[in-house]
Amino acid sequence: MKRNNFVSIMLNLLLTIGLWSHPAMALNSCLEDAEFVDRTGRAEISIANDNMSNPLLYRPRCVTISEGTLIRFRALPNFGMHPLFGGTVVEGVATIDPLSPIGSINSGQEAERLWFGNGEFPFFCDVHFGGGMMGSIRVVPQLFASGFD
Repeated sequence: MKRNNFVSIMLNLLLTIGLWSHPAMALNSCLEDAEFVDRTGRAEISIANDNMSNPLLYRPRCVTISEGTLIRFRALPNFGMHPLFGGTVVEGVATIDPLSPIGSINSGQEAERLWFGNGEFPFFCDVHFGGGMMGSIRVVPQLFASGFD
């Protein structure tokens, strides 16, 4: 009985001071760890709205990559129809982050970004974010991704 009481007190303390939460949310409605697709160690990846059964969603929507990964953003039919911005969507309000390495992409079908620096970088379609066309890129440091020193 004393052990259960101690565990309960410790969990409440951790929740109160913000060191533990469950379930946690990442940016742009990506569930912490549950929805992030692991693409670490790859030289390049693609993020696109190329699923014809639902063209208003990115694939992958939430992704973890290594520093130094080349990301190829693709929009079908083009970025004129699906302008992409780095930034967050909170409670239905989109906010562009002028410091985001994603920047803004509003023409053409494809754009590339080479990633350096770690952190989380959310993005959204400025026309369709209300329908869920948003996501987040988590960048983690990864030394010697090639396996060599």
